[in-house]
Amino acid sequence: MSNKIIEIYSNFITKFPVLVLVIMLLVSVFAIQMAGTIKTKKSDTKSMLPQDAEAIKTLNSIENEFGSTNIVSFAVEMDPQYTGSDEVRDVRDPRVIQYTDQLSELALHTDNVIDATGPATVLKSINGGRLPQSSREIQNLANKNGLLDRYISKDYTLALVTIRTTDDVDLSKLERELEKILQQVPKPPGITASIGGSVMESQIMQTAIAPDMTKTSLYSLVGILIIVLVLFRSIKYGFTPMTTIIFGTLWTMGYVGLIQMGLSSQTSGVTSMIMGIGIDFGIQLVTRYRLELQNLSTLNERHPQFQLGHREAMTVTLNNVIIPMLTTTLAALIGFQAMSLGRLTFLGDMGTMMSYGVAASMIAAITIVPAIILIIDTVNMKNIYKKLMNIFEVRT
Repeated sequence: MSNKIIEIYSNFITKFPVLVLVIMLLVSVFAIQMAGTIKTKKSDTKSMLPQDAEAIKTLNSIENEFGSTNIVSFAVEMDPQYTGSDEVRDVRDPRVIQYTDQLSELALHTDNVIDATGPATVLKSINGGRLPQSSREIQNLANKNGLLDRYISKDYTLALVTIRTTDDVDLSKLERELEKILQQVPKPPGITASIGGSVMESQIMQTAIAPDMTKTSLYSLVGILIIVLVLFRSIKYGFTPMTTIIFGTLWTMGYVGLIQMGLSSQTSGVTSMIMGIGIDFGIQLVTRYRLELQNLSTLNERHPQFQLGHREAMTVTLNNVIIPMLTTTLAALIGFQAMSLGRLTFLGDMGTMMSYGVAASMIAAITIVPAIILIIDTVNMKNIYKKLMNIFEVRT
């Protein structure tokens, strides 16, 4: 029964390669649209761990009772440029304390910020709600209360303004708003200010996903192309298997966008893995097709009455490679889906995406690849060019 279905499918592909190619291209157009909707997911330790883990449950309870544990910081550091100048030499300088107070006040008015605490906040709390105006007064208050040790380093070269945000904060928007604050508030001479914290680490990861994925995918594609061209020693048969991973990867990303799965820093390298595994399907089909062409050529020489050609070679090829490809795909799917059995969530995501990629590459190998090969080998491009030119001349 399965052999009969495969024969029907093979005959359909060989009879209507143009139709098959058009259908697959339409699917690819839809996949491109869906791939454009892919969003990057938050990449932090919490998102990698199962939500039923005891530590994560405790963290969720803390956040429910006491608010978010997402922390961003303004780091104010000494950076004097000139010896003997009036630049800041100690972050307990009133100018720095006033500067951190302005940063705290503006940060509090930013969306999704719960509170902002810094040296100025502590000093005001222990000084009747007002900022001390002299270095000596600040130093006296600092010596009396150890709370400032959390916001000023022991060598007095670094001060922190700690900002607590909600869990659903838009990291890219938050980064922009905090950068605006740093640009708007004039700095005292001799200091620099920057943004840091674990939340910003996640933002850096998210912004790096797309460029890194593009770079690794390009390197993989070029490397595989070189190997395939050397293997087949033919431009036509070298480029044709590449359509397997090109369309397979495209369809995978389209499906990821369709189901709104999203990408994280851990899964951004999956495309390179898909290419490395998926190219095998294209190589297998092209190699078998070239072998069948040689066999049919020999058979035609011995029996001129047959005159079997490219379509027959592709039919035999598909009849013989589909079962091995399906077996390989099934084995790969079992292995990748087994990754979902672990407790680390990102391993499950990787296994799921690689499963999609292998399945998509196999489908591309038995649709796109044979259709392109048959169109190239059987369609007389010169005749088509002549017909198009004749039509054009008649219209003009």
